[in-house]
Amino acid sequence: MIDFLTRRFAAALVTLALATVVVFTVVEVLPGDPALVMLGTDARPDTLAALRAQYGFDQPLPVRYGRWIAGLASFDLGASHAYGTPVGKLIGDRLMVTLPLGALALSWALLVAIPLGVFAAWKHGGPGDWGVMGFAQIGLSVPNFWFGIVLVLLFAVTWQVFPAGGFPGWQEPLNALHALILPALSLSLGEIAILTRVTRSAMLDTLREDYVRTARAKGLSESRVLFGHALRNALIPVATVAGLIAGFLIAGAVIIESVFRLPGAGQLVYDSINNRDLVVIKNVVILFTLLVLLVNLLVDLAYVLLDPRPRVSA
Repeated sequence: MIDFLTRRFAAALVTLALATVVVFTVVEVLPGDPALVMLGTDARPDTLAALRAQYGFDQPLPVRYGRWIAGLASFDLGASHAYGTPVGKLIGDRLMVTLPLGALALSWALLVAIPLGVFAAWKHGGPGDWGVMGFAQIGLSVPNFWFGIVLVLLFAVTWQVFPAGGFPGWQEPLNALHALILPALSLSLGEIAILTRVTRSAMLDTLREDYVRTARAKGLSESRVLFGHALRNALIPVATVAGLIAGFLIAGAVIIESVFRLPGAGQLVYDSINNRDLVVIKNVVILFTLLVLLVNLLVDLAYVLLDPRPRVSA
């Protein structure tokens, strides 16, 4: 087991190192002059040159990459050019919105999709199965930002149950969670559809196994067969897809945060691209990469807990 997880951790470190090279290369070669964006087209040449020297824009690319990696290693992410504040504090404040939003969306997706997938597999070929698959098809077809607008019109404008947008801060936890419910619902729609279909397919394969027929022949109740025997093995592909979806939720938060006017990390990336705030863009993208890698490591750990074969092979 330790050898299995060590190999996964080493692969994650190699992936992270390659990601730093790709992100730095893509961001640093973007067209446009950050100093010109910050000072305007009417800025004097000597003022532009001084600003480039201040932020290191005039340094060679290898030097700038080395300084950035050294800053990442020492947790010194520098200062934002557009906001004038430390990048670490800026990202940390925004993650206090994005991470709870993604966690709520993923939790809602798992809580809804797994029971629906199990039910569809249990009622395979019947009206219940067709109904669940129809719902999943609609969920895959509807854009989450459009679904978010519909939720705002219904629950915020018409019924006035939830706020239409904005975030009050975590000084009032209940109000903060209340403000994240509609964004989490709209963000999780497509993920619910995907996880429902994956859970249904995995359960159908598992229910055809010999040990399931043996459990039924022993007289176990159907709920015991479904949730006590079949679901555990069916959760292995579901865990894989859930890990991938966690990364999609972080990326998809950019649009949802714009729809609901949430001051999250996705909105920060959008604003930083417009402002050519390179240091913020690089650090936020690498942080997102690190979060996805951590989620994948957790998925690998879930493999070991759900399926003993990696332990045995290790």
